[in-house]
Amino acid sequence: MLDKNLNCPLSALLDVVGAKWSVQILREIALGPVRTRKFLRLIPGLTMKSLQERIRALQNLGLIERREFDEKLPHVEHAITERGRRLLALMAQLKALADETAASQCCCSIEGCSEEQMVCPSRRQA
Repeated sequence: MLDKNLNCPLSALLDVVGAKWSVQILREIALGPVRTRKFLRLIPGLTMKSLQERIRALQNLGLIERREFDEKLPHVEHAITERGRRLLALMAQLKALADETAASQCCCSIEGCSEEQMVCPSRRQA
C-alpha cells in the first residue's frame, strides 16, 4: 500500500473535499461566514467531532479560514478563502453536470442561490 504522503496533490484535495460533510460545510460557507454551532443546526447528522475534523482539514488546504471575535460574547466564524471560491466555481460546474444526470434538481448556494432560494434535500431550513 502506498504511503498517503506520496499521493498526488489532486488525490489529497479530493480526499478532503470528498469526505463526508465537506460539501455540506462548503455549501453553508458559500452563503457567507458561519458560526460553528450553526453548522450543527443546518446539517442533519453532523456531530461536533466530525465538524471539527472537517473544518481542520478544509483549513489545512486553505479553503476556509477561522475568524475569532474577542467581543463581549466571544465567538468564532468560518469563512471561504479565495482558494475556496475557486473550488466553489469548480463545484458549480460539477453541480450542473449532476443536475443533467439526476431525476430531481435543487438550488444550491454552491451555484449562487441565496439562502432564500436554496432548496436542498440534505439541509435543514434556517
